[in-house]
Parts: sequence; structure tokens; C-alpha cells
Amino acid sequence: MRNFQTEDLYSFKGVGEVQISPDGSNIVYVVQHVDKKEDKFLTNIYMKDLNSHDTKQLTFSGKDKGPIFSPDGKKIAFVSTRTEKNQIYILPLDGGEPWCLKTKEAVAPPLIWSPNGDKIIYSAQVFSHEDSQWTPYPGAPEKDTKRLKEIADNLHKSKDEIDKDKDKKKNEVKVITRFSYRFDGQGYFGNVRSQIFITDVPSQPDSNWKEQGRQITGGDFDHSGPTLSPCGNYLVVSSRRTTTADYDKSVDLWLFEVKSGNAHLLYEAPGPTQSPNWSTCGRFVVFGGHDNKAGESTTTHLWVINVEKYINELKQNGNLSPLTVKNALNLMAELDRPLGGSGSDVGIRGGNAKVWQKDRLLFLVNDRGAGQIYEASTKDFQVKPYLTNEHRSIASIQAGDEIIIYSATSPVQPPELFLHNGEKGEIQLTNVNADLMNNIQIGPWEKFTYKSEGNQKIDGWIVYPSEFDQNKKYPLVLLIHGGPHASYGPGFMFTAQIFSTQGYVVLFTNPRGSEAYGQNFACSIDKNWGDLDYKDIMAGVDTVISKGFIDTNNMFVHGWSYGGYMSCWISTQTDRFKAICAGASVTNMLSGYGTSDITMADEYEYGGTPWKDGEHLIRHSAIGHVEKVTTPVMLMHGENDLRVAPSQTEEFYIALKRLGKEAIMIRYPDEFHGLSRPIHQIDRFERLVAWFNYYRN
Repeated sequence: MRNFQTEDLYSFKGVGEVQISPDGSNIVYVVQHVDKKEDKFLTNIYMKDLNSHDTKQLTFSGKDKGPIFSPDGKKIAFVSTRTEKNQIYILPLDGGEPWCLKTKEAVAPPLIWSPNGDKIIYSAQVFSHEDSQWTPYPGAPEKDTKRLKEIADNLHKSKDEIDKDKDKKKNEVKVITRFSYRFDGQGYFGNVRSQIFITDVPSQPDSNWKEQGRQITGGDFDHSGPTLSPCGNYLVVSSRRTTTADYDKSVDLWLFEVKSGNAHLLYEAPGPTQSPNWSTCGRFVVFGGHDNKAGESTTTHLWVINVEKYINELKQNGNLSPLTVKNALNLMAELDRPLGGSGSDVGIRGGNAKVWQKDRLLFLVNDRGAGQIYEASTKDFQVKPYLTNEHRSIASIQAGDEIIIYSATSPVQPPELFLHNGEKGEIQLTNVNADLMNNIQIGPWEKFTYKSEGNQKIDGWIVYPSEFDQNKKYPLVLLIHGGPHASYGPGFMFTAQIFSTQGYVVLFTNPRGSEAYGQNFACSIDKNWGDLDYKDIMAGVDTVISKGFIDTNNMFVHGWSYGGYMSCWISTQTDRFKAICAGASVTNMLSGYGTSDITMADEYEYGGTPWKDGEHLIRHSAIGHVEKVTTPVMLMHGENDLRVAPSQTEEFYIALKRLGKEAIMIRYPDEFHGLSRPIHQIDRFERLVAWFNYYRN
């Protein structure tokens, strides 16, 4: 057995995107691994027989994702960037090579088969203005319309077409007229919108096949999360089809007739909606969302509406008044916990938070940082726990008629797939990280609860060095999560293990502002960052110190995003730490206004606007207290970050240097808010460990 190393990040595999065959005998899923030489994450599709447990790799390109069984179970469709843009591929499961179902558009998952398997629904971003008289703004040059459409169309060009155009000099000036004009991880929207398409699927490869995707949704609006009715005639999507959509704090549900494309406002929402999901009986649609009662900090719950009566009346009377929140049932109101699971900092992220199984609904609830499975019957929608375990966390879920499959993780196990079959219990289906985990030492862990100001109970976790001795003194690393409405839990944390293997005790907590503890807990720091949250975190540090094994002269801090904000804030409030590393940090709420892709959320949570609340914003910003810093600070930031502008790090760094304080700035080229390239992720951990070890006595 050996200790963890930063290079071990290259060896971790992720598993996810699982789908169950219609007869319940097989699953397909995606395995992700790192190609160190190419500095890329590669994804391939595997199939497992649930009776024999034989596993077979189906694809080998490293560019395949989003597999889904056809209704007859004889083939799968998936999305791949093998030789061209994102396209649909069809793989017969009785043998043969995948073949491309060509579309004009670059395809985005998820894919949806029609009930009889002769069509596939997909999403794509396309030029959003059908009016030939459209111009980007009054007084724009006449050629601008054509130029901007050509830029939008470039999204759907093949690699060969793109390569041919590389040498041509083109005007790619951005023309920005929207309030929301970019998004982190995606970039600038330009003049495209997300639309839903449908295409025929031939029974076998056709060399004469012509691209024939038909657009179902339309207009200068985005449409997301498509779900198809069991009969195949209707599509429900999340969309805000108004000219003020960028400012609105709500996203509605729209019903589209698949054949005609006729649109009907199904549910006029008081807040956002996301990922609608049609029940197998066809009577209900469930979706994630909230009612905006606590503004941007409102906890996302699971809601259900009955669409059967609406559709029946639509057939008889044509257009109807939309359903409203009075017609919707919040399934999680009494639970007062957020919808969704909790995973790990390694592996494939995302996945289903809810799924129908015959006449019941299964969904994930994040309770005190741990993803748990709950259920509700369509008979009465009474909610009750189905599969819970506070010592591990479930990150995603899928279901067949008789079985449930989910991705689960614990502090000593990276995410793997498990099967649960009623009274027969649980079976582990994958163990993709066995070779790595069987040869390295894992630091033991402990969950504890402590009290902070106002007698508030706070959860914390400790990861110990693998050969921990209660009678010795150890340096401490404090980790702070992002959000602030995220949460830590009983999941595998590579970041924590890297420090424990270096001989540190690692502490992470869920201070006020964290989700998974109820609405009041989550929004208790709104407009007041740096107060109760800071006190909660420091109370956790004091609690661990009181256990007697912490060397108080060797304590360190690291956080990213909101965790970066708090790391910088800590540097201005106390000198108890030997060194700090802050990533993607908000350091000046005043100057940061309007530089983020989530301006409305920031305006609410920070506590105002520069023209009205400048003094308040500076008071809660690290830059307003920078003269007090005595701790060496390392600052990290992705140069393409659209969530927190790199200038936030630059301001704090220059202020520290101007004051003659110890500061280092690390900038990661071509990275958004999070680091995506393996080489940059490894670099982050190497610098973190080296920075703290240098200042450690």
C-alpha cells in the first residue's frame, strides 16, 4: 500500500449516464478516463448483462456519450464527436459498427426515441431570427445580419469545413444586445437559441440518407429539458417565451404538439422550472423548481402537475389558460430539503435526480449533505424515504420496471454503480477504480456536529492521515465549499485525501448558507456574507482544535468560488492561518457587478447594486479590508471565467502587492470557472500542496 499522489488524478475513472434496457436485462453506461498524453477526458460506452454480469465495451472512440436504448432494445443511440460536429450514432446490439444519423445541426443530448422507434428527438443551438428584416440593433450596418447568421451557422460545420475556413480572414466581432449574453462553460451566446428537433431513423444504414431534422420549437427563445409523452404526440419543455426573459425570475413549462409544432403555455411558473419528466401513465409531469419565495436563494424542490385534464380540454377547446402554482403540488415542502444528490470531486458529474417506475416516482433528496432516495405513489403522492444512508451519498438514479440503479459514493469510495432490487437488496455493478483503490492508503474519516453562534448546530467532517495517532499534533487544512448554496457530504473527496496523505488533518463544514438543511438555513446569509458563515466556519476550527491533536501554529485554508471568497475574507479577519489559497474568488462585490453571467443572483445575494448600496458591498468584500492581511495568499483563476471575472483576483492580488504583502497569482489559460483540463487540475493540487508545505513548520 502506498500514499495518494497528485498524479493519481490521472488514474481515476468515472462512471455514469446509465440506461436500462426495456426488458430490464442489460444496462449501458459511460466510463470516463483521462488520456494523459492528449490531456483530455475520454468517454466510451459499456454494456453489462444484469443476469450473467458480463461486461462488454461497445465503443472505443473516446468521444461517445448519452447512450439510450431503442424501444425494442435492439440498438442504442448516442452522441459523438468522432469525425465531425456532435452527431447522432446508432449502434445495433446484435453486431456491427455504429453508423451516423446525419443532421445539419450539431446535436446536444439528451436523445429521446419516439415510442415506436422510428424517430429521435434532440436539441441544437441555431440562429434564432427567422424574420428576413431582422437587424441586431437599429442603425446596424446592413451586412451585419448576414454576417451574424454565418457566425451562428459555423456551430454546425464539420471539422473539415472548419479547417478549410481557418485561413480566411473573417470579421468575428461580437454584437451584444441582450442582458444575459454569455454563460460560464458555454461562452457567448451570439444570436443562437436552444431549440428542439426531430428526425426520422431508418431501420438500417442508408448511404443516400439526407439530413432531415425538423425543428419543433421556434422563436427567439431558449427551450430545454425536453420530455415526450408516452403516446409520442406531445413534448413538454422549460422555456420563458417573453421579450423580458433575461430579466424574469421564472421559467415556464410549454406544451408542443410534435406534428404541428403548435405551442401552448402549459404551466405559468412563479419561479424557475427545470428538467420536466413525463410519467409512464401519461397523466403527470414532474419538474424541479421553486416559487421564488426566498428570491435567488429559494431551495429547488420537486413539483408535479396533472396534464391529462389539460390535454383533454385542449383537444376539445383549443388554446386554454395555463396551469398555475395553484394547480401544482410541491412534493418536498414538508421535507424542506433540496432536490438532487451529492457526489464526488472525481468522476462523471450530473445525472438524473428523478425517475418514474410504473406507478411511483423515485427522486433524490439532499439531506444534510447526503443524497438519499425517496418515493411517492401516483395514487396519493405521499412522500416517504426509500433508500437512505447518512454514511454515503447517492448522486444519480435510473429505474426499470423492477430495478433501480444509482451512482453512490462514500468518503472511502469513488462513485460506482449499484443495483437495488426490492427485498433482494443491493448489488455493486461496477468497480472501475478497483486497481487504484486497492493499492493506496485512504485516510479515515469522521462526521461530527458542533454549535456556533446562536446555538446553531453545524455539521462538519474530518479526514485523518492514514496512520493517525491521537497523541500527536497535526497541521490542519480547512476546505470551504462553493455556492454558497452547495454542501459537503459523505462523498469521496480527492482534495481531502491529497492533504491527509501529506500528514494533514482535513476539516470541511456546512456553515449557514449551505443547502440540505432547510430554506431558513440556506438563505440566512443572504445580503450578509462574511458574518454568520465566517463564524460558523471558525467555530468548526475551534471545535477540532479542542480535540487536542491540532498544531495551531500550522493551519491552512483553501476554497474555490464562494469558498475562494471566504478564503480571502478569512485572510482579512484573522492571522491564525499560516497560508491561504483562494480559487476563482469574489473579492470586490462593488466592481464585480455586471461582470458575472449571473448578475441577478449576485445582486440579490450580495445585497444590492453599486449605485445604491456601494458602501454595503465594499464592507462585505475582502478588498475593503485588505490592509489587515498578514497571511501569505495564493490566488488562482481561470482566464476565461464568466462566473467570477478574473479581474476579481487581479484586484486583490495587486492590492496585496501594493501593500507589500506576500501574494502569488496563478492564471489558467482557456479555463472557465472550474478547471477542465487534467493538466491544470494536477497543477492546482501540486501548487496547493507545495504552497502549504513550504509554510508548514
